[in-house]
Amino acid sequence: MGPQVRILLISDTHGSLGVINELVSRTQADAVIHAGDFGFYDDGSFEHLSERELRLQIVHSNLPPEEKARVLSLGEAGKIESAREHCLLGDFQSYLDGRVRFHVPVYAVWGNHEDKAVVERLVRGDLAVDNLHLLHQNQAFHLGQAFIYGLGGNLLPGAKMLQQPFAGGSGKVWSTLSQYADWVGMVDKEAGQEAFRIQITHVSPGKEPFMEYLGARTRANFTVSGHMGAPTTMTWNAFAVHSVEEARERLRQGLATVKTACVKSTRGNPQWVEQQLARIEHMPGETDFLGHGQKEPPWYRGMTHINLPDAHMGYAVMDIADGGAKLQTFLR
Repeated sequence: MGPQVRILLISDTHGSLGVINELVSRTQADAVIHAGDFGFYDDGSFEHLSERELRLQIVHSNLPPEEKARVLSLGEAGKIESAREHCLLGDFQSYLDGRVRFHVPVYAVWGNHEDKAVVERLVRGDLAVDNLHLLHQNQAFHLGQAFIYGLGGNLLPGAKMLQQPFAGGSGKVWSTLSQYADWVGMVDKEAGQEAFRIQITHVSPGKEPFMEYLGARTRANFTVSGHMGAPTTMTWNAFAVHSVEEARERLRQGLATVKTACVKSTRGNPQWVEQQLARIEHMPGETDFLGHGQKEPPWYRGMTHINLPDAHMGYAVMDIADGGAKLQTFLR
């Protein structure tokens, strides 16, 4: 048994990173799990954004309406200059420079709105921030009694999923089939049989059945996600919303959707797609015997999903001890 640990669960900070240390202090958390749209931009990221992404950064900023309208009326060069002036891509450069640091370990995935070049350099180790640890297809962590593993980016079944990692550009990032296959293999190898497992993705298992399939496949006790912009923290499991048959069918359809889109998009190498999917498809321990002849998969009651709102709306705190967890949710 590992020590008791209190984890702050947060998502979608979009570069406003001061809230992390603020909430760590408020909750007395030992560590942070962040479910993406972190704000992985540096001083060079403005030139990497598409015009649409740059407009979104301005539209969703805290600029006064009059200034926002003025900046939006400018040409691309003017938008970039004003966005730099107002630091609209957030605070991450100050953490890269060491001027600010995270007070406790932060375990994060990237979201779908990030600078792919910055994410890639962080994963390679070309960039580093004190107390920041990225979760990805080759990296997971043991945190107290928990094994935490994650993969960020968007889920886009089809041709984009067949690209080589890291996939994305112009301010967008998505995950690839080979990343998912490597990720599942890494969990199988590193988690340990008795680990209390927490899966972190940006995309919600409630929105995308494939993400729920991955949670079941990797025997997650909890999944943590963001991306949806919900007004509060949402928690549920399959038992609460589906019959066993409905829940199984949802997972089957999630896998089938990805498989069909990827096979249809492959050009001359369907065997490679089948090989990657074969690494994902094996579902361990499919049934438990619960008496009265009833059978149901262990994930049906044993996996709980947590979908977080944007950080300015709310967060959650999880206490892990004695092989179990307590969860509290908060509105800001």
